[in-house]
Amino acid sequence: MDTPRDVLVQVVSAVVMVAAVGCAPQSAEPQAASAPSATDTPSAVSAPTVVSLLDPQWMGVTPARPNGWEELNRRITADFQQFDFRPVDETEFMRGCNGCAPWTAELTAYAPGKFDRAAARTGQPASVAGNNDGFFRPADDTEDATLTWQYADNAWATAVGMTSATGSLDRLVELARALKPAERTPVRLPMTFANLPANMPLAEITIDTSPLQDERVDYGTRVEFAPCAMTVEYAVPDCMLHTDHMSVHIAPRDYRPPTGGVPHKIVPVKVGGRDGLYDETANKASVQVMPGMLVEFQLSGPSYPDNNRAGFDEILADVSWAPHPADEAAWPPIADWTK
Repeated sequence: MDTPRDVLVQVVSAVVMVAAVGCAPQSAEPQAASAPSATDTPSAVSAPTVVSLLDPQWMGVTPARPNGWEELNRRITADFQQFDFRPVDETEFMRGCNGCAPWTAELTAYAPGKFDRAAARTGQPASVAGNNDGFFRPADDTEDATLTWQYADNAWATAVGMTSATGSLDRLVELARALKPAERTPVRLPMTFANLPANMPLAEITIDTSPLQDERVDYGTRVEFAPCAMTVEYAVPDCMLHTDHMSVHIAPRDYRPPTGGVPHKIVPVKVGGRDGLYDETANKASVQVMPGMLVEFQLSGPSYPDNNRAGFDEILADVSWAPHPADEAAWPPIADWTK
């Protein structure tokens, strides 16, 4: 059975895919990461041209491992930041789950004005940062346990417990107090974009932060350039449908030729000076940046009909790569190349 995170990947792929219904083995071999060139060093951008809908900085979250929490996933949009957790001794899965995503608690900080204040003030009084500054609703037959509190002017956050181990008031207060909304850490990627159409702004970033080092459960990083982001429940809004959209997937694996289904035509491509492979059927470009890091770019929308290689090549030519992709701390902050 597909997990919620599997479903998310499928939904995002459905939004960005163009006329592709399957794959078949190809003669093209996976290409080794090409040697860095002059284009691998991001140049100073005096006037960024890439539009961003979000402030690409993470809020602070400090649930210490000795307290028994592990962070597994995080997501940022213009409307919220979301962090997913599971206690290290957890034995359950979320409500209605049958082999689904592993997290069983969720911490969400909404941007000012993006949470219903009336809905926030329901349940019994609870204290998070101050005396009775929050509200707690225990789990019932239809809803998970939820703690809601105001962390800034007109800005609310929620901590949701999805199992008996995470649904108590004390446990959710512990998780809520881990949020440090005044702290900021730049979001970084191993590449920059010098030029993207204004109708494809940076809209969403999702990062698998699981400590597990297993490609079967590590979903990597997904970056969405679109008119808007998915909702907090992972629903696809109308503004993402039938619009120009580029999805970038930084996958913790090596290139695998497509298999099964209809044949895909795979040809060489240059992405920011690096050698890659272009799948004409899926309108997808793949670059093996280094062993264990595959970056995939997929483009769709009315401005980019099937096999519109020219429009895609223009975008890919303006990619610049971090000179040391294995050193995440040295990756350029997104804020350096967006406005």
